[in-house]
Amino acid sequence: MRAKQRVEIKKFNNLNINSNEVLSEAFYNYKVGKALTNSSGVKVASFPINSTSSEQYQLKIAEAGIEKVDGIAYFKQYFPENGKTTHRLLVYGSDQKVYINQMLDDIPDLYWLYNLTFSSAPITLAYKKDDNDAIILASKNEMKIWKTGYSPYTIEDVPIITSMCMNDGVLFCTIKEPAFKIWYATDLDAEKVGLSNTGSGYVSLEDDLGYARKIITYNEEVYVFRDYGISKVNYIKGEVSFNQIYVSGTKIYTDTVALCGNEILFLTKNGVYSFNGVKVTKTEIELPNLNFENVNATATSLADRYYLALRLDFGDERKILCENENYINNALLIFDTINKSYEIIRGVDIKTLLPIKTEEFEKMLVTFNTMYTNLVGEISSSSTCMQQSLPKLWRSGDLVNNVQTKLFTKLSVVADEGVKVKLIYDNKSLSFTTYQNGVNQFMFKIHCKQIKLEISSENDSGNVDKVVLDYYEY
Repeated sequence: MRAKQRVEIKKFNNLNINSNEVLSEAFYNYKVGKALTNSSGVKVASFPINSTSSEQYQLKIAEAGIEKVDGIAYFKQYFPENGKTTHRLLVYGSDQKVYINQMLDDIPDLYWLYNLTFSSAPITLAYKKDDNDAIILASKNEMKIWKTGYSPYTIEDVPIITSMCMNDGVLFCTIKEPAFKIWYATDLDAEKVGLSNTGSGYVSLEDDLGYARKIITYNEEVYVFRDYGISKVNYIKGEVSFNQIYVSGTKIYTDTVALCGNEILFLTKNGVYSFNGVKVTKTEIELPNLNFENVNATATSLADRYYLALRLDFGDERKILCENENYINNALLIFDTINKSYEIIRGVDIKTLLPIKTEEFEKMLVTFNTMYTNLVGEISSSSTCMQQSLPKLWRSGDLVNNVQTKLFTKLSVVADEGVKVKLIYDNKSLSFTTYQNGVNQFMFKIHCKQIKLEISSENDSGNVDKVVLDYYEY
């Protein structure tokens, strides 16, 4: 028998940056890095009463008579007469009404906005109308505009806008039908979309990349994301043309397209990709078993983080929180584009994501497909979902890169009390539970060629800092 050797896990990696480091085979509800730390979670959303108070309030959804929240939107309005900016949250209920809450204004109530109703949850698009802040509310079959100082009004006889952006004094839009057309308006007026006149028109993207779903301004260029690729829209002296930038071999889930930092991120069935205006590259994010058509996946960004709600197959027999119901999404990916690290929160069925950024606070709001459908939530720093603990797991690949027979004898782990540590080998396993905060040591004899390590916790806190496994080779 040779001299004692050891495996030391000083970094719980999940990005293949250094081939000598131990990579995770699976993980969720843990942040991974030099240590395993508690993941983010979800709690009921709360907001400051005003800009100077630490007092918080929660939305009075039940008191407003809303049985289910089907959509939310954020709208900022500037009033030139007093120089003030109001921050407003719009809530769309299952009763088809649009409710409004004025944040930072000592008024936590929700009230029905101008008797507005929509047959489906409207998307909202903010822009300028006659030098005033305005918002478009567009459902499946109607579109209204609400301008500062005026009541909302319906826009007739124009196509319903699904996304829009402004670049170099021109407004560009994708529309619901026909979805292969890109409309533009040089006077930046959304009401001119669909009207062929001076300063307004369209270009047809009739090729094999599919419909135009989302249009974005990026680095002073205009790009449109389509079912199977990306096109660049060119506007020169009143003439609009396009050219293909990227062709995807699998469908792009265009609701996941989001500008985050200095890149655009999006999901396909093959994983998360990044676009920098020149080329598309697959990120190093490893998502378990993308076996579903993620047509309900959705994403946005806040503070250089990409938030992606989607459905994953974790390949085990467990059912965590929403997975005990007929869920649609069951995971939230949070990717830090600066640190190139990510976490996966398992067990939450998120329907919509809404970033809010004011001078006083910023937060990511969420609504739900199942379970907490009568609430508006927010991403929190605690590893819980509505005060329920999120079970955590991290499992390594093979810890030793050879097939020699070995004798494993000792495991040392620095962890919180109550963390379960499992050694997996030859279709067998041996488990231990940490008995104190800090260093925990376990002695045993395991003969095998390969071994894996699984760390899990059912508690709010299940931190692990360092693992050392001693063994001998024959």
